[in-house]
Amino acid sequence: MSFGKVPLKEFLHKVPSGNCEICPSVGEDDAIIKIDKPYIIIHSDPITESSVDPGFLSIAVACNDVNMKGAPCKWALTTLLLSSRESLDRILSGINEACKILGCNVVGGHTEVVMNLPSDIVVTTAFSTTDKILTARNAKDGDYIVMVGSAGIEGTWILANQFEDYLLKLGVKKETIESAKRFKYDIIVQEKALNIVEYAIGMHDATEGGVLQAILEIAKLSNLKAVINPNLIPVRKETLEITRALSIDYLRLISSGAFLVITRNPEEVVNKVEESNVIGRLIRGEPSLHLEGVGDFNEDFEEELVRFESSYNGRR
Repeated sequence: MSFGKVPLKEFLHKVPSGNCEICPSVGEDDAIIKIDKPYIIIHSDPITESSVDPGFLSIAVACNDVNMKGAPCKWALTTLLLSSRESLDRILSGINEACKILGCNVVGGHTEVVMNLPSDIVVTTAFSTTDKILTARNAKDGDYIVMVGSAGIEGTWILANQFEDYLLKLGVKKETIESAKRFKYDIIVQEKALNIVEYAIGMHDATEGGVLQAILEIAKLSNLKAVINPNLIPVRKETLEITRALSIDYLRLISSGAFLVITRNPEEVVNKVEESNVIGRLIRGEPSLHLEGVGDFNEDFEEELVRFESSYNGRR
């Protein structure tokens, strides 16, 4: 049996698989895992548009969300829909690299070449176990929101890699672009998340929609109003330079690598991890996002935010 020119047996050994009772192998269609805790954490995420190391990104992003429940990512299922066979090794290499950093094992999945597919799609389902439930549903009036990491880490990394020539034409410095290309490993948040889990009521990854969308989702889930000072949100100089050149709002740029912590002990969180800051609080009121000096936003805040972007971006 083979996948193109790659024997199936060799393909299976290109990704880490370990702590399972029955692991992926020729003739086995399922993995069997023995668990020792009462809850299973499961999250799926697709990488559909990034051509920059999609294998690494897929594992990192899916596991980040598992980490938001206070657990290390243990297992992953990966589905690879490929535009051509040539990209297989590159994607597997990225999966392998991310799994080694996280201590995560690939216990199954699916791979095929899809005719007329414009770009590769990598879907990862990440799993772990826990004996404690973290959720913003348990937040109370007066709880703090701490942001760990900086706005737009993932987006900045992707832009620097995929649009380097265009950014140079726009006047972005070469050293800024090279520095942003090194953001890759900052996308993984597991070590930071596990370091502060004892102080967290809930945690939330800032991916699609960026930091602002993530905060609004926390407000909706907690049934509280999130009051945020946008000037306190951490952002790196590379992100500022690149987003200004492209007229992109860094607070809505895809931000894997940053996450939000709901806590009653903000000083403990800030002291435990670098690049973190208390950015606001949850208070009683209609579930919404309030940006100090800007205004309130509810469900449909996209168009409204455009009118206010200069009011907070201009303060940097």
